[in-house]
Parts: sequence; C-alpha cells; structure tokens
Amino acid sequence: MDYVDTLKKIVGAKNVFDSECDRICYSRDMGVQEARPKVVVFPTTKEHVVEIMKLASKDAIPVVPRGAGSSVAGGVIPIQGGIVLDMCKMTKVIEINKEDTYVVVEPGIVCQNLNTILAPTHFFPPDPGSSAVATIGGMISTNASGVRAVKWGTTKDWVMGLEVVLPDGRVITTGNKAPKSSTGYNLTGLLVGSEGTLGIVVKAILKIAPLPEYTAFATAAFNDVESAGKVVTKIFIMGIEPSACEILDKMSIKVVNEVLKMGLPPYEALLIIEVDGQKEAVQSQMKKITDTAKEMDGKEVSWSDDPKERARMWKGRSGLVSSLSRYKKGVRLIPIAEDFGVPVSKIPQTILAVQKISLDNDILIATFGHVGDGNLHATFMIDVRKKEEWAKIRKIGVQLIELAMSMGGTVSAEHGIGLAKVPFMKYELASTMDLLIGIKKVFDPQGILNPGKLGLDGKERDIFDYFAFREMVENPEGAVSFGPDIDDEILVCVQCGFCRAQCPVFQQTSAEATVGRGKVALAYSILTGRIQANAEIADRFFQCTTCANCTATCPSKIKIVEIVEKVRDYLVKQGYGRPEHQRIKENILKTHNPFGEDDKAREELKQQAGGGK
Repeated sequence: MDYVDTLKKIVGAKNVFDSECDRICYSRDMGVQEARPKVVVFPTTKEHVVEIMKLASKDAIPVVPRGAGSSVAGGVIPIQGGIVLDMCKMTKVIEINKEDTYVVVEPGIVCQNLNTILAPTHFFPPDPGSSAVATIGGMISTNASGVRAVKWGTTKDWVMGLEVVLPDGRVITTGNKAPKSSTGYNLTGLLVGSEGTLGIVVKAILKIAPLPEYTAFATAAFNDVESAGKVVTKIFIMGIEPSACEILDKMSIKVVNEVLKMGLPPYEALLIIEVDGQKEAVQSQMKKITDTAKEMDGKEVSWSDDPKERARMWKGRSGLVSSLSRYKKGVRLIPIAEDFGVPVSKIPQTILAVQKISLDNDILIATFGHVGDGNLHATFMIDVRKKEEWAKIRKIGVQLIELAMSMGGTVSAEHGIGLAKVPFMKYELASTMDLLIGIKKVFDPQGILNPGKLGLDGKERDIFDYFAFREMVENPEGAVSFGPDIDDEILVCVQCGFCRAQCPVFQQTSAEATVGRGKVALAYSILTGRIQANAEIADRFFQCTTCANCTATCPSKIKIVEIVEKVRDYLVKQGYGRPEHQRIKENILKTHNPFGEDDKAREELKQQAGGGK
C-alpha cells in the first residue's frame, strides 16, 4: 500500500491532497526556489501528527511542516518531495488567562485572529507584516518579529512553552506557565526559530500583554541618511523606547508614492517613529522626538495620535514590499539576501553602501526596514525574464552579506535561513555549524524533518538551487501566452498569501489552488509549459466565484479575476469547459432560456405562481 493511502486512513481522505494541481500550489513561498511535495496532509489533532510522524519515521519519508507559506527564504519548500504537513486546521484557543497574562493555542491560528480574540484588553505583540495570514506555528518556526520588535521583542520573547512531536512520533513538552524558570537547558528557545527541522509544534503557551493606553507616531524626512540615523541614536540615548522605528530610503519613498499614492515627502530618507504607553508620557516623548528631528534639520516633521492617519501610514509601510512589483512594468521584487541586520549606529553607512552597490551594478534596490533594531531589507527589483539581471543579483547578494558582516551584523534578522540563505551561513556560523548539525542529528537522526534547510545536511548550496524562474529565463515569451498584459500580471504576484484572508472558496476547502496565489501559480505553470491543460486545473479555476476579494486584499492589487477569465478561456479552447455551462448554452440556443424549458412549461409555471391574467 502506498503511504498516501495510509495517510488518508489516518486523517481522512478529505484532508489529503495529492493531485498535481494541488501539489503545484504548495511548491512555492515568496522566495525564488520551488519543489513539489508528493502529498499535502492536513492534521486536525495532535494524535494525527503523531501517527503521521510514526509512518514517516518507519519509511524515512521527508516531512515539511507549513503554516500560511508566507515565508521569504524557501523555508517551506519540499526539496525532497514527501509530505507537506499543513497545520492550518489546528486553530483552537485552548486557554486564555489574562490574570497571569498567557494563552495556550494550537499552531494553525492566525496571528491577527488571535489578537482579535484577545482584544480589547490584551494582545500578542510580535507583528510580522504578514500577520493577517501568518500562523502562530509559522511565527514560532522562524522567530518572526516585525515593526514592534524594537520595543516588544521577537516571537522567542513571548513563547513560554511548547508541545512538540518529534520525528519518531514521540511527544515532548518544554517550558511552563511560570513567569520565569531556570530548570535545565532552554529547549523552548532552541525550538523557536528552528524552522521545523527539529520537531512539529502542536501546542504553544504564549505570553500576552495589556494593550497600551495610548499610541502616537511621528514622521520626519531628511536630506541625508546620516541625519536620520543620528536622530534614532539620540532617541535611544534619551531613554525613549519607541514601539516602532522605521526607515525608508529614497527609492522606497518613490515606490510608495508612485504605486500607493501616499504623498510622502520626497527626500533621501524618511523616519516613522511610534511610541505607546501612558498618555502623558507618550506626549512628552513625542515632543522630544520632534524637537530632536528638527535639530537635525528634519523636514516636514510632525506627530499625530489620529488612529485613521496612523492606520494609513502603516498600511503604506506594510504595502511597500508588494508595491515594489508595481513600480515599473516588467519588474518584480526578488528577495535574495535582503534581511540582514547591523548595529543601529551602522544603519546610515550601510544604506549608503547599498545605494552605491545598486548604482555600480545598475540594479534597482529599495532599502527600508526596522531601523530601531538594526534590521534592513535591501530588496531587488528586476525583470525576471533577463538572464543578465539574475547574474548581477547573484554577485550583489554576496556583496550585501559581506557588507553586513563587515558591520558586525547578521545574515538574517527576522526571515530565517530556509533554503535561500544556506550559501551565506559560512559567513556567520562557520565555527559552530558542526554543533548545529550535531543537534539536528540528536532530534532527527534520519534527517526527515524539513530536509536541506539551514545547511543542516552539510551540503553546499547555490542561491539559485531549485530555481523557480528557469523556464521564464530560457523562454521569456512563455510557452503559452495569455497576452502581454496578463502575462505581466501573473509575474507581479510574489506569493505572499494575503489573498487567503478573504477568499470564500478557500475558507470552505483549505485548498491553496482556490486562492489567488494558487491560481497564479497554476497560470504560471501553464505559461511556462510545465503543465498542460487538464480536468483538475479546470475544476479549480471554475470553482472561483470571481468575487475579487483576493484583489481587494492583495497589496499589489493583482487582477486575479482577469487572470482567471483568460485561463478559463484557454481551458475551454483546450476542451476542458464545464459540462453544465455547455448545457446552459445549448438550452439558450434551443429554448431561449437557460433551463431548457419550452414555452408551454414556462407559461404553466407562470400561472401557478399567480402571474396569469
């Protein structure tokens, strides 16, 4: 018996996807790598995970745990096939204890949904840009953070304990509900950020905090990056602890203004600084921040406590990443080595060095990030059809990492290593990789959990291993064009997964193939000639209600409905139209109504309904 049949017995057939169509939609994240699993499985209980891992251990089957797939570094790419374990159906909130400020949850609950449940009194502070779809399990896996990390810390600072299924099916618990503990090794800390390579989280004890009484933010533009950096340094010297502290360089400002129409002041750098806490203290700190910015020749310096204006500002900041794919026709954002960290005082010279690298190599790079905790995102914008641009960013990726290391920094500040940054591990962890590999062998001697990630298999990797754009580079025109506009629209999608939040079909099916990014993945596979039209693809495309909720929630406003309509047209021409649609067409042609009823039957129905004379 094939192990897929055994999986169906464990979790039920409806919780197992093994069609080519569905597997394609689990082959990507926001990075540049891809690989298909053999099967996608949705456990709904801890016992399901235990039985799955016992099966995997017995037959040495690779298993890749996955949340919403909003990761950036290829951390959920199943490079050895096997099982993708989608944890998104394990969403229970098991306990809320506001008195002792903790919650106990399953890993599939979405961060934003958890905070909605905790409101209006408490919240879970880690706030990744993908919090609308990011699951708690995924955040634990990558030690996710976001704009609030400067004050509130990263996910690891808020995880008190875990229940974890090991590769052989054993269940362990780490940590506890006490405010502090000095008992033994910190296994909870080891598991947070391990990217699913050591065990599978099935339950988490999380600290929560009371919501701040009052929040305000300041913005200030500068003619030079150095002045912006000095303002941040002075803020910390004064003892002010901002809850968010962001910087945008001139390219990022330009993108936000042109794509999102934000109307930000067009200077060399822009700071957005937020403070929360007691109202009087926050107002005092806001005055100090604005005065300091003005002293450093800040332009258009202002602060506000208007919730609507604050929401507008952060919407622009969170929409920046996807907006990079809308900046110029044919250009798409590409994350390679964009998530490095440096000491806060080194931020200005690091940004200037990145801008010089951009200019010297004639490649667009937007630099932005969490300046308050030294985390920069230097993101490429290239035409993915051009081989020469890929060659450039291969070289620039190394330059960016070497730059971060020269500043005393880190390869990854919040996105993790995954697959994409394995080639750079040697820059930071050369002296300790043998210890990391040893820890992996203790937990997972067969190497079946998320294999190939973090460099724990000891293999040399290239940043373009498992390259998702190979066919597009080799054949820029595509194998099956849907027309230049739709082809470009397909390439805009960065697979962020925001469309999961509002898709009514996905909410009923949990199938990635039903959401916007899933349909784009399938359309891309047709475009590049990887797959041919078939009945399974037609089923998924005709499931779409064309409600356009996906476009409404998409930061890039991708025209998913237009893509769906073009692909449907192609599928019909290939002989994969819907039989019911054909019957409706024939009925209209024959009887002038979609139901195929003759005039006499319709007249009788009209009389029965009281519509007669």
